Amino acid sequence: MHHDEVEDARQLEKELLERHRGRDLDEIFEGETCKTPQGSCYKIEETEKFKIKRIEKDKAKKALLCDLKILHGIGDYKEQNLKSKGYATIEDLLEHPNHARKAEEFLCRLDESPMDCIRECFPGSNPKQLYSSSFREENDFLFFDIETLGLRNEPLILIGTARITDGHIKVTQYLATGLDDEKPVIGNFLEDLSKETVFVSFNGRGFDLPFIRNRAYHHGIGKKLIHHHLDLLHFSRRTWGGTLPNCRLQTLEKHLFDLHRHEDVPSSQVPAFYRTYMKTGNIGPLVPIVEHNKIDVITLARILSKLQEDMV
Repeated sequence: MHHDEVEDARQLEKELLERHRGRDLDEIFEGETCKTPQGSCYKIEETEKFKIKRIEKDKAKKALLCDLKILHGIGDYKEQNLKSKGYATIEDLLEHPNHARKAEEFLCRLDESPMDCIRECFPGSNPKQLYSSSFREENDFLFFDIETLGLRNEPLILIGTARITDGHIKVTQYLATGLDDEKPVIGNFLEDLSKETVFVSFNGRGFDLPFIRNRAYHHGIGKKLIHHHLDLLHFSRRTWGGTLPNCRLQTLEKHLFDLHRHEDVPSSQVPAFYRTYMKTGNIGPLVPIVEHNKIDVITLARILSKLQEDMV
């Protein structure tokens, strides 16, 4: 982080402390204290209009079935040869003397568990993994992002999530108003999950999810968190890495959606802002942390929508 950015953050913090002196959370956020068996934390919810672009299930299935290379043993040359003989799709290969069995097995897996099937066929950042989202309900996707007091073995202070339903995106954030609130923050997040949940994150596989898992373990909460997961960092690097300065979340916001944040706290300064809040009791430094997190989860939905739009 550049020296001038640190100075800007310090100036912002000073202004926030002055602006919010004597105010409490309920004056700033439309939230409430959320009580759980693990304790209490502060819950903030906000809904706004949002229409996500999705790949229709039939189009996704057609695109997958046209890729004969999905089947083991078929490469570029063999695919070209098969298509020249009239085998345009994997379904056509049901009539092929050598590939019929593999084609039938693939079609059965695709019908029974499309997300598992696609994940097995296209590992890593292959864009075709995004076709899996066509086979799940819109509300199954949980966009999430966390804020912490450090990169390792430090408390988790905020988990933000979002779901899309009926043309709206609902952002739910669980905020620790003190370090004792970390356990209920995690507990509330885990309560929001179901077996149909599909995680959508930005480097969540490498950072956010392991962090949540480790902090849950620290508090004696056992949860495996085995869910399908679309990590948009990898898809973004593959899609835009060669044309943008970098693939940071705010760079994508600026170049893809022409969005510019106001009074944003840099991620590296979140721990310092939160510690200032704990030291002073002034909620000012919390305000940009919550806003930063909220914008992050909404940006995840924008990126997934853009990625799918570009695949149609």
